[in-house]
Amino acid sequence: MTLAIEVHVNTHPERPEGRPDRLAEAGLRLYRRTGDRRALERLFTLNGGILGSIAQRHSRASGESYEDLLQVGYVGLMKAVRGFDELKGTRFSTYAHAMIEGEIRHYLRDAALLQPVRRPRWARSLYAKVARATAELMAELGRPPLTEEIARKVNVTPEGIEELMKVYLDTSVRSLDATGPEKGAPPPDLSAIRSLHHETFALPIEDRIWLEEAMETLSELQRKVLHHLYYEDLSQSETGERLGLSQRKVSRIAAASIKLLAGRA
Repeated sequence: MTLAIEVHVNTHPERPEGRPDRLAEAGLRLYRRTGDRRALERLFTLNGGILGSIAQRHSRASGESYEDLLQVGYVGLMKAVRGFDELKGTRFSTYAHAMIEGEIRHYLRDAALLQPVRRPRWARSLYAKVARATAELMAELGRPPLTEEIARKVNVTPEGIEELMKVYLDTSVRSLDATGPEKGAPPPDLSAIRSLHHETFALPIEDRIWLEEAMETLSELQRKVLHHLYYEDLSQSETGERLGLSQRKVSRIAAASIKLLAGRA
């Protein structure tokens, strides 16, 4: 079971005060007491405007992806949920603002430090997704998640998660310490980061990210055909049986879909 939380962000929010804060803090107390995920969702909705505003401001200033910064900020919001102490007299929105701001600034600072080291854009995007998945699993499980649990949530092999962490740790060391990583330690291998459920597709994760985005431009039937053919390794005949189509029809749809995708490459 996974924790599905949708944060509605407002890019021009008013700072929540008074009643919204009281509602948020009441929801936080309820969540801590009962683990009610609806209370947590409500808490995130009430503070989604802050999250969106901070992410957008830093995205414009840094050029980093708004979506990536939104996910990083989400981790800060989760940390605020776990660390807020109402006895200190601070509003939850104020505390959440500081935690979100700090998390995004930390992410951007690391990105700036690591600029001399070639770390692909897709790796930063995947790292943001892993960070969000980790925060969600911590809320759901009440403990730090295992690598295997994070891997299942983001659809990457456990080895891929470990390799991604090596990329970050290794580049951090090489950027901040001229002596580099520990002598004898194997260098990170980005090509080892693979999909969890579609190993036979045999594409590096950066190609899979591009393909998944490109496939959103196809019709539902076109996506289904390509999914069965290239994700599940079914034959055209098997795909036709699944979808109630002839083998020839499947072949035509696949050819047309691939032509459309090739035009986006």
